[in-house]
Amino acid sequence: MAEASVEGHELAAPGGMPFRRYSGYISDSDRWTRFRFRPDDIVISTPSKCGTTWMQTIVGMLVLDRLDLGVALSSISPWLDMLLHTEEDTFSILEKQTHRRFIKTHTPLDGVVGVDSVTYITVARHPLDAALSLRDHHANMDGEQLERLRVAASGEFTGPMFDEPPEEDPVEYLRWFIDHEQEPDGAGPDDLRDYCHQVRTYWDARDAPNVHLFHYSDLWNDLDGEMRRVADILGVSVDEERWQEFVDAATLKSMRAKADVASPEAEYDLWQSPEQFFRAGGTREWASLMSAEDLAHFGQRLRELAGDAADWSLEGRSALEPD
Repeated sequence: MAEASVEGHELAAPGGMPFRRYSGYISDSDRWTRFRFRPDDIVISTPSKCGTTWMQTIVGMLVLDRLDLGVALSSISPWLDMLLHTEEDTFSILEKQTHRRFIKTHTPLDGVVGVDSVTYITVARHPLDAALSLRDHHANMDGEQLERLRVAASGEFTGPMFDEPPEEDPVEYLRWFIDHEQEPDGAGPDDLRDYCHQVRTYWDARDAPNVHLFHYSDLWNDLDGEMRRVADILGVSVDEERWQEFVDAATLKSMRAKADVASPEAEYDLWQSPEQFFRAGGTREWASLMSAEDLAHFGQRLRELAGDAADWSLEGRSALEPD
């Protein structure tokens, strides 16, 4: 990772953080330095498997005032720095849009250029829930198609590949996730260190007026309330007569029913089963899989790596409320 500048001027990320470039097999945050923002753009930043598609769907329905976005989600809210599509194609999609744009990234917030008028929405999830969902994600992905798309758009990758985790056994995978350490490449989390690094970039920018922190568990437990928060942040008025329809349309069940357009890159045959992209939600089964010693070690590692963002990363807004 390296600090970046354009024409001698230092770039800043949201919240005034120094801009850092993240580059790897899947993404390159340098694209953000060339992207032409509009004043009312919305950037949705999450670690992978932490509610990205969910938040994109919510924002899209509110901004466009539709229960059904009508097109494949990736074609209206692309992952800007993903290398499976050319920069020209991705920028062209966004340039042609006349509605308020909402853009996806898995890059840590300090890898995204900060613009005061742009709204940055971040989402975290319990890291072990995210880890098990990431394991399912890898199993469902068509690796050969991933390679074809990457080569066609960005050429052969010549940098270091991320280490392959032991995915056959879920317990060994979780132990690997907790203790493995690899430099973040902007498409993670590849491991707990990567996850905590990204969440810390959200946490460190939390006081910026245009940076807004959300958590998967809050969406799961109070979808109505969290969607109202999103609407308020975006300045979208709520039509109470239609509101429950919007909430119902944003449930996991509803998104699974339209997985052929709701799952990211589904139109490019990236998934063996688009429906499996939404296979599970909520709290995963890690508590029943791991020993007391495993869980204690996880807690210690999380606090070492996430610092004062640890409680929020586990529990969401409830960790921020006074006792």
